[in-house]
Amino acid sequence: MRTALPWLYLALGLAQAGHSIEEVLTGLWRWMPVVSGAVHERVSLIPVFGWSEQGFAVGNMVIIALMLGFSPLPFLNHSWAWKTATILGVIETVNGFNHVGAAVVSGGYFSGCISGVALILAGTLIWGRKWIFKEATK
Repeated sequence: MRTALPWLYLALGLAQAGHSIEEVLTGLWRWMPVVSGAVHERVSLIPVFGWSEQGFAVGNMVIIALMLGFSPLPFLNHSWAWKTATILGVIETVNGFNHVGAAVVSGGYFSGCISGVALILAGTLIWGRKWIFKEATK
């Protein structure tokens, strides 16, 4: 069966690579204490935290390596790989909306909002592929 999922997942991995680059180059790690502090005010169980520039960059490289390292597996047509790709599509869609939402709320650019649009697009195409492409999945 031919499907768009493996290619869409590869596109999602590349979108995440671009997203991580945008986050690192624009200093998202500087916002971590501000954002986690705001969340902590509403949900006290969530701690206020921050990352160093190097730690943040390494964390993003690990995410990219895992996502792109996983990318050959959906091509093998295993149902577990398809399910994993779908879950990651949902997670990345939420990630993209968080960055775009922060830009809307702040009324200007927020780190990751430009590439966040690509995450939303690729992620939505992955988890919505059955309806978008009228695709029969396993």
